[in-house]
Amino acid sequence: MKKGILVCCHGTRNPDGVNDTKKLLRFFKKKKDYTVKIGYLEITKPSIKDQLSFFFRKKYDFLLLIPAMIFSGNHVTQDIPKILNNLKKKYTTSPTLFINPPLLKSKKFLKIAQNSLIKKIRMIDNKKDGLIVVASNTVNSKARNEVNYLTKKIAKKNKINFYKRIFITLNKAKLRKDLEKISLKHSKFLILPLFLFRGNLLKNLILTIQETNEKGNKRFFLCSHLNNYKEIYNVINSSIKS
Repeated sequence: MKKGILVCCHGTRNPDGVNDTKKLLRFFKKKKDYTVKIGYLEITKPSIKDQLSFFFRKKYDFLLLIPAMIFSGNHVTQDIPKILNNLKKKYTTSPTLFINPPLLKSKKFLKIAQNSLIKKIRMIDNKKDGLIVVASNTVNSKARNEVNYLTKKIAKKNKINFYKRIFITLNKAKLRKDLEKISLKHSKFLILPLFLFRGNLLKNLILTIQETNEKGNKRFFLCSHLNNYKEIYNVINSSIKS
C-alpha cells in the first residue's frame, strides 16, 4: 500500500520561516512507511497543488494532508479543499484522502501555548497586569472565535485577570496604536504570538514592541512563538489516522 503525507503550510518570504517549516517536516520524515512531502499555499515553492499532483499522478492509495496551522481559517476550510476538488476532476482515480484538523482541535495544543507563556510569566503580576494574545488577521468568523476561546482559556489557566486578543497585519502604525490603547489599562503585559513559524508578521510585531518599549518604560514582554516542533509533531501525530 502506497501511503503519503503532505504537510501544508502558508508560505513566507522570510527564510527563517521556511527553515522553521523544514524543522517540523524532519519529524514527519521519520515515518518510514510514508512518502512525506511539504507544500505551500503561496509565495514559497513547491506549491501544495504541485505536491498533490505528484501523489495523484503516482496513484497513491492513501494520502494524509496535515495543515501546519493553528485555527480553522479559510486556508483549512476553503483553499486546500478547493485545490483537492480541482485535482479530483483532473484525475480518474485519487488516493483515499484524510485532512487532519488544525492544531487547536487537539486538547494537547494548550500545553504548547502554555509552555511559551510560562517562561515569561514571572515578568508580570497576574492580578495587576495583563495578557495580549496576537494572531494573524482573518475574516473567518470561526477562526476568530477560536482565537477568542484560546485567549480566554490561557488567561484563566494562568489566573490573569485582564486579557485581550488582537489580530494583526503588516500595518505597524495600527499595531502600535492598538498596543498603546490597551496599555492604558495596565502597566505591564505579556504578549503571546500565536504563530508556528517566523515570518514578516512576527518580525513586524517584534520590531514594534522593541520600538514601543524604547519610548517609555519597558512594559511589553514578548513570549516566543510556538516553536517547539517536536511537541507540535507529537500533537499532530496523536490525531493521525493510519
